[in-house]
Amino acid sequence: MDSGSQSLIFSIIVAISFVVAVSISFVPANFSPLVLVLAVISFSAALVAYATKDYFFLIRALPYMKNNIAVIDDTDPYYLAPNGSAILVRKGDTVYATAFIKVPSNSSATEMDDEQKYNFALLFGRLVSISKTPMRISSQLHSINKDEYIAKVTARLNDSEARYNTLQSDSKADPKALERVKGEVTMWRNMLDNVSRTNSQDIEVYASVTAVGNSEDEATNLVAIKADEAAAGISATLGITATVAQGNEILTYIEPDYMIPPATIGEVMKYQATRG
Repeated sequence: MDSGSQSLIFSIIVAISFVVAVSISFVPANFSPLVLVLAVISFSAALVAYATKDYFFLIRALPYMKNNIAVIDDTDPYYLAPNGSAILVRKGDTVYATAFIKVPSNSSATEMDDEQKYNFALLFGRLVSISKTPMRISSQLHSINKDEYIAKVTARLNDSEARYNTLQSDSKADPKALERVKGEVTMWRNMLDNVSRTNSQDIEVYASVTAVGNSEDEATNLVAIKADEAAAGISATLGITATVAQGNEILTYIEPDYMIPPATIGEVMKYQATRG
């Protein structure tokens, strides 16, 4: 309902409150119960009139209540773009498109000294200057499927060990490169040792950008340009490969059901039962 209709309803309720309040003065003194009833009606109407200013969307839903369920808005809050690269929200003739950029983290704080941690934190401070348009940088911490995670860590460890053995057997290998790969082996080995003893969690870091258009295609194309620019800037700043999320990957950042897989829920419940 538009603001004009809301103002009209507000005026009508205020008028009712005023008329009822004035009518109290015409009630004979021996009709005190009627005065009390009219006073309550006037006060209630004034209260409803005041509430319509900020809470009209709730009052409007009351007549449509059925079985204690109030439907305030029956439209979807967002929907996926046809190419699966963004989510779209339509407000009248305007379309808002939001794309998400995955920011992988290849460093472990457990293997950093204080200076390295400080320098790593400064890199994220530089991200605010890589885009001329507003960009949101967020992170979420959630439990993960241990079996899948252990398999990934084991694969990374095997790959690091293979590269380390290859460099170690090469007499012309760069000592700095050998030391760096050795650090990777140590990091993955420590992670593999710790993962089976703790409630494993994973942090997802991501950025999001939004574009506005008059149609779905226009908004999607504009946000794709912004997302590619942001991904390139993040990759250059952090020395990683940031990519634009596609399809169901986007739901990882906006839908809790995709953040927590069913296998993990059982793992968390089992962990809580052993502690309790």
